[in-house]
Amino acid sequence: MCQQTRIATVLPYYHRWLRRFPTWFALARAPQSLVLRHWEGLGYYRRARYLHSLAKAVVRLPNRELPADPNLLLQLPGIGKYTAGAIASIAFEIPVPAFDGNVARVLGRLYAKKRRSPSPPQLQSLASSIVPRRNPGMHNQALMELGALICLPKNPHCTSCPLRRVCPSRCYLPTPTKTRPTPTQLCEHLHIVRRGKKVWLTHQHPSNRWRGLHLLPTTPSRSHNSYPIGKIIYPYTRYKISAAVFATKNPPKGFKGSWHTPKQLASATLPAPHRKALALLP
Repeated sequence: MCQQTRIATVLPYYHRWLRRFPTWFALARAPQSLVLRHWEGLGYYRRARYLHSLAKAVVRLPNRELPADPNLLLQLPGIGKYTAGAIASIAFEIPVPAFDGNVARVLGRLYAKKRRSPSPPQLQSLASSIVPRRNPGMHNQALMELGALICLPKNPHCTSCPLRRVCPSRCYLPTPTKTRPTPTQLCEHLHIVRRGKKVWLTHQHPSNRWRGLHLLPTTPSRSHNSYPIGKIIYPYTRYKISAAVFATKNPPKGFKGSWHTPKQLASATLPAPHRKALALLP
């Protein structure tokens, strides 16, 4: 849940998730619609689908629990190098790195030369070389917390840093070797199809976003017999999307969907931007 999402945002979802899915078996048995419903608001829904697939894979294993070996963890759905390293080191005390963006930033500043950070592969190698055999999980968590709370991307709290005496970047932040790309601007049209109190929803999206979720019909242009009610702007992966929101009585051509009563709409799984668009209704 914390991948690409701040922990302060994650915590209430995390506790709610564990109450509903306390075991691998509970998650594996749940229908995907319920899994996505409990993820609603966190975004990046493929993480929820990966977790669901992972639960199903775990209950099929001989001992029905996650393996400790990071190489075996990498063979399971949704687990990459960072997640495998975090699980192996924190849960099983295996001395492997948990290399995420926070760790990369901390090491990039600690090992900077001439105000230039090492390359990502060099940072990955450094992360592996400094993991202790004793308490590797605590080591990895300490580095991640240092990056999340002290060694911030902008305005780091250098005076509070326990490594300030040995850090060459305490006065001048180094230039990273790789910068985040500027988000691509996109425009789209969201259609709130309403008759009386019922709203029409679909599972289709022209760019195949949000698979498995209920959606407002999305088109590249305005449909006939519709009127504008507002505009929303939201991020989606590497895009910044500006969506004009329209109200109409008829679904756009080419879409399949169904009508939802207010009660059904409240329990449907919609992405946060589409909930935001619905809130524009008078």
